[in-house]
Amino acid sequence: MAAGSVIINSMSELPSKQPRPDVSPRRAIHLLPEALINKIAAGEVVERPASVVKELLENAIDAGATRLTVTIEEGGRTLIRISDNGCGIPAAEAPLAFAQHATSKIASTEDLFAIATMGFRGEALASIASVSHATMVTRQAADPTGTRVEVRESVITPPVPCAAPPGTTIEVRDLFYSVPARRKFLRTDATEFGHIHEMVLRSALPNPQVAISLSHNGRNVLELPATADPMFRVSEALGRELHAELLPVDLCERGISVQGFVGQPALARATAKYQYLFLNGRYIRDRALFHAIKEAYRGLIEPASQPVAIIFLNMDPMSFDVNVHPQKTEVRFRDANGPYRTVLAAIRERLLSSDLTPQIKIIPAGGMPAAAAPTESGAGNPVVDASETRRVLADFFRQSPAPQPHLAFGVEAPARNAPPDAGPVVAPNVQPLNPPARRVDDLTVVQSVAAQVRPMPETDSAATPAPTPAGPQNFVQIHNAYLVAQTDDGLVIIDQHALHERIMYEELYTRVTRQPLEGQRLLIPEVLPITPRQQAVLETVKPLLLELGIEITDFDAQSIAVQSFPSLLSKVAPREFVRDLLDNLLEMGNKLSREQLLHEVLDMASCKAAIKAGYHLTADQIAALLAKKDQVERSSNCPHGRPTTLRLTLNDLEKQFKRK
Repeated sequence: MAAGSVIINSMSELPSKQPRPDVSPRRAIHLLPEALINKIAAGEVVERPASVVKELLENAIDAGATRLTVTIEEGGRTLIRISDNGCGIPAAEAPLAFAQHATSKIASTEDLFAIATMGFRGEALASIASVSHATMVTRQAADPTGTRVEVRESVITPPVPCAAPPGTTIEVRDLFYSVPARRKFLRTDATEFGHIHEMVLRSALPNPQVAISLSHNGRNVLELPATADPMFRVSEALGRELHAELLPVDLCERGISVQGFVGQPALARATAKYQYLFLNGRYIRDRALFHAIKEAYRGLIEPASQPVAIIFLNMDPMSFDVNVHPQKTEVRFRDANGPYRTVLAAIRERLLSSDLTPQIKIIPAGGMPAAAAPTESGAGNPVVDASETRRVLADFFRQSPAPQPHLAFGVEAPARNAPPDAGPVVAPNVQPLNPPARRVDDLTVVQSVAAQVRPMPETDSAATPAPTPAGPQNFVQIHNAYLVAQTDDGLVIIDQHALHERIMYEELYTRVTRQPLEGQRLLIPEVLPITPRQQAVLETVKPLLLELGIEITDFDAQSIAVQSFPSLLSKVAPREFVRDLLDNLLEMGNKLSREQLLHEVLDMASCKAAIKAGYHLTADQIAALLAKKDQVERSSNCPHGRPTTLRLTLNDLEKQFKRK
C-alpha cells in the first residue's frame, strides 16, 4: 500500500454533511405596515442628510420660491431646516404632503412622460418622516394664518393653525433615529456637511434667480444673492477667481440647447469636482455627456486632468426619462447621440474660437491676495513671485547681447520712425545664451523648421519678393528650448518642442482626413519582434495605419516588417515608432474607437517628429515657427495638453519695475 494512503472501513467514517437548520413553513402573503413601507422607501430616497436637503430644495424651487434659507446642525444629524417664500400649501392639503405617493405635480400616466418639475414621485416627505421627527409650517399668501403639521413614528398629527410668513418651513430632527444601523454608518459632521454644501450648490447653479443662504452650527457658510446673471452666480458659488477664466457656451441644434461656461485649459483640475451637468434645471450624472466634455478638451489638457465645465441642457421633456432612479440623477435619452454631439460641438466650437494662451500672473512678494488664492493645488494660471520674476528678467537681459533701439531679432523689420524710403534694418543673428552641445548640421531629427512646418511653393525670387513672416517680429531663443517673442501688449514665452508638436499634429490630421498619407517604400524593411498580444492589437489598427502610409506585413511567426512609412515623417525611426505604438495600445486596451486610435497615432507621430529642447534654431526657422503658430488651431497647447505659450503683459512688467 502506498505511503500516506487512507482506508475507510465503513460508511460511518465518511465525513457527514452538516444538518440543515429547521426551515419554517411558508408564511402567508400579507400587506406590509405603512411605517415599514416608508422605511423601505427611505432606504432608496434618503441615503444621508444631503439626500433630505436635495428633496426639500427641489420642492421649494417647484413652489416658486425666490429665497431659500438652509439651516444645518451637526452635519444634519440633529437638524435640517429649510425655509422658503414659495406659494405655500392650503391648510386642508397640508397633512397629505406627508402621505405616501401624494403629489400635486402629476395626475395621469401621460404626465410621467413630460416631467417639468423637480420633484414628482410623492414619496420623499413620507420617506423622510418615517426616519425622523418632521414638522412643517406652511401658509399661502392669501390665508390669514399658517398651518402646522407634525409627524412622529409615521403618524401624522392633525393640522393646527399658527403664525407664519408666506411660504413653507420644514424641520427634520434626529435623522435616522428609528434606523440605528443607518445612523451608525454616517460619516463625521464635516463630511456630511460637505455633501450638503455640494447639494446646495447643485440647486443654486441652475437657479440664479433664487437667493440661497446656508449655515452650519450657527455659522453662515454660503450666501448667494439672487441675480439675473448666470456667470455671477457661478462665480459666487464656485469661487470668484474663476470669473476671468470661464468662457460662455451657447449653442442650439436639433431642438437641444446647450448653455453654460467652460474653463480655459489652464484651469483644469485633478478631479472632475468642478464639472456640473444639468438637464432642464435638474442635476444629472451621465457618463456619455461627461465623456463629451472631456473629449472637447482633447489635446488641450493633460490626459489625467479634468476640465472645469458648468453645462445647462434644455430639451423637450418627452425626449428623455428621469424616472429611472429614485434619486432622479440618472436619465435615459431616446437618442443619446443627439445630446452627446451637441455638447461636444458647443464646447469645441467655443474653445477653438478663443485665445487659450495662459497669462502669467505676478503677485507681490510674500504671498498672494486672499481673493486670488486658488482653491485647489495645480489649478489656474501659472503664478510667479515678483522678486523671482525680477531676478529672472534681470538675468535674461544681462546675459543677452546689448540690443540696439527697436532691434528686430533675426528678421527684417522697418526701423521705428524711419523715413518711408529708408531700407530695412537687419538684425544681427542672435547667439544662444548656452551654446548647443552639437551643431545643427549634425541633427538627424530636424532639417529646417521653415520647410517642415510650411513648405513654400517654388517662385521666381527675382520677380516676387519673399513674404514677411506673420506674427511677432522681435524674438530670441534662450537655452535652446524657449522662444521669447514681443507682442503688442507684452511678450510671450514659447516652448519650441510643444509648439512644433502641435503644428505637426494639425498638419498630419488635416492631411489624413482629406486623403490617405503618402507612404514611402523602405529600401530595406524594418523588422521587429512581436508578441501574440501585440499581434492581436496590430490586426485591429492595420487599416488605419495604411491610411497613414504605414504598411506592416508578417515577416515570420514572431516578427513583423515595416514595408513603408509616411514621407512626412522621414526623420522618425519606423521601427521605434511601431514598437512604442503597440506598447501604448496594449496599455490603453482594445476598445478604442477609430477616432481615438487616430489621435493616439498622430500624438506619437507629432511628438517624435517635432524639434526637441536643446536644438539651436536659426532666425529663419524661428520666424517660420512663429508664423505657423497663428495658422493652426489650438496652438496654445500641445496634443498632450501641455501649454505651448505663456503670456506676460506689459502692464505686469511695468508694475514689477515700479513704472506704475
